[in-house]
Parts: sequence; structure tokens; C-alpha cells
Amino acid sequence: MVKRLALASATLAMVPAVASAAGTGNRDEVRIVLKFVKSDGAVSAPVRFDPASCRACRVVDEPLFNADNARETAIALRVPRQRTIELAFDARPATVRRVLLESGELPFRTTGDRIVVALPPLAQDAITAAEVATHIVEPGMVLRFEHADPARRAGAYATGAFPVLERRAANVLEFAQRQVVRTLGLGEDAVKRGWGTIQIMGFDTNAPHGHVDAPPHVHMHLRWPGNTGTQIGHYYIGTDGLLSHNMVGVKGLNAPDRRFGRGETFTTIAPDRATAYTHRITERGWLEIADGRGRTCLMRPAAAGGFADGAIVQCPGMDDQHITVADDLTDGVLTVTTGDIVETFRYATDSGLLLSPATVPASAPSVSVSPAVTMLDR
Repeated sequence: MVKRLALASATLAMVPAVASAAGTGNRDEVRIVLKFVKSDGAVSAPVRFDPASCRACRVVDEPLFNADNARETAIALRVPRQRTIELAFDARPATVRRVLLESGELPFRTTGDRIVVALPPLAQDAITAAEVATHIVEPGMVLRFEHADPARRAGAYATGAFPVLERRAANVLEFAQRQVVRTLGLGEDAVKRGWGTIQIMGFDTNAPHGHVDAPPHVHMHLRWPGNTGTQIGHYYIGTDGLLSHNMVGVKGLNAPDRRFGRGETFTTIAPDRATAYTHRITERGWLEIADGRGRTCLMRPAAAGGFADGAIVQCPGMDDQHITVADDLTDGVLTVTTGDIVETFRYATDSGLLLSPATVPASAPSVSVSPAVTMLDR
């Protein structure tokens, strides 16, 4: 108990009482990443930016911001801020199917061996187009599911054995944590108390915009309003599909990262200094999450091969939940099984954008119910 309290105190010391504002960059320009989706796979030559089409624009030469693979070409540029610009690129005719900025599509036209892209006026950086991830939004929580495509491998995963087992374990752990957030009501607590949003994530294997997301790991962090002060844990996954340790950093500070090994509890602190929840990797490489009020859920592997083959989620007063995850990269279908419930998430294979309906249509006016009026309201 003494060791646990000491670790919690150390975590608290990493968090500022008052979050400072993040610095601003060059106010005259913004960075963008455009993704040119290929129509013929690896046959296409890379798309090339024509600097004569925008003399005020510059190619970003930061490592891994630009990419070319069988699926797409990603080009990073610095462009004037809040200007409506048309950018020209050299490309073979009919080799580009779509042009993406962030998670959306931009209009373009083809003239001979040139593509002209209409760029909207941008007030801030837009650099995430090379990501391939599906976002599932629930009250107080966002789950970011990364799709590990060997054709897009880059950065730390560019060569050597592709982390297939580790990515499958991350897939399961993401949805196992989601199940715990739902069961313990952690997302609702975050909304009610104005703490921010819980973000569950895995790891990218294509190093988008220079994000070298290695070694394999998962996250579950509480994103504070304004971001500064957010404590981000990295729960690392071994080649056995089990968790090894947790490295924690705090956004917006210069504090060194802290390591939490197996058996050590990491406490996530909310903006009001309260305990939001705790994580503990067990001595066997399993994972516990507690709400700080006496309720603890355990995630253990469903089979001998670690979390890659599924997880069993055990929470107080609830039946055990067996969770498995399958990701069909070809058809863009993510299937999540929780006990007897089978969920199907369809996504765009170019970007990961969720295509399945995420909101409930409004009721017809004839069935709308107005709030009751009492004598006190009059």
C-alpha cells in the first residue's frame, strides 16, 4: 500500500496545478498533408508537387511526413494560412482516385499529366491524412482503432517481422478497455465532472506525419481540456501478446517519463486533482482498471497465446465478458464480439473513416414529447 501511495503521489507531482497555454507556430502559414489514393496500386509513380503552382508554398522535408507505397502518395506542404489556393501536381493520367485532407475528400481535376487540387482556407495545421484509423465515439470516450496494413508499413515497422500478433493483442485490449469504461461509467463521470475525454488507442504501423509509434502498445488516457496536463500511459505489448510495462509522460511539460512495471499502479489524475481511474499491469502481464471507489475490473487473456486471441473481462457484479476482434483490411469491416453481441463497423479502407451509422435519426414531430410543465415553472 505504501508503494502504491508513493507512486500515486509521484504521478500527481507531474501534473501542473494550472495548465499553461501551448505555444503557437508561424501565424502566416500552416502545414498540411495531402493523400493521393492510387487507382492502380504499386504501378503508379509517386505524385510530385509542382512548386510553380504556388510560389508561397514549400515542401515539408521532415522525416516520414511524405510517403509513397502501393496504396497512396502522401505529400506534406507548408501553405499560406487562410488562403483559397489551387495546387498542381504531376501525375500519370487516371492514376489518382481520391485526394484526402484529414479525413475528408478534396475536389480535384485532371489536365493531361497534371492534377489540380482545390485547397480550402486553413487556419491551423492539417497533417493527419496519412493516418488509417477508425474512430468510435461514445459518451466521454473516443476509441481510435488503427488498421495495420503491411502495404503501408513505415518507420520502425518498415522492415523486419511485421507486428501481427502484437497488433491483434492491441485490437483486443482497446475494446476490452472500452468494455471496462462502459461498465464502470468512467466516460459518464468524465463528462459530468468536466474532466475531458477518455481516449483509447493502439499504435500506428505506417508512421503517419512522423509518428513513430513503437514498440507496440495501447493507451487509455484522460485528455484534459486544453491538453496540457494530460497524462499519457504507454502499455507495451511483448511478442507473447502480454503487457510488460507502462511508460507515462505528461503533455505540455518538461517532466521526464516515469516507468511503471508489473505490479505497480498508475493513477490518472483529473484536472480537479481527483483520481479519475487507475491502471495496474499484473505480474502475469494482464491488466486491471479501477475507478478509485472500490471497483476493479480485470482483463485477462482468453487463451494461452496472450491477448491476441481474445480477452475475458471480469467486473464486480457482472458476468464475465469474452471479447474478440477481427479486422478485414480488404473489405473494410471491423467485427467486435462481446459475449453474444456481435458489432460490425464498416470503414473506408483509404482512411479508416467510419461508414456505419453513428447517430440515431431524430424522432418524427408527432412523437416528440415536450418537457413536463409544473406549477413551479409558471
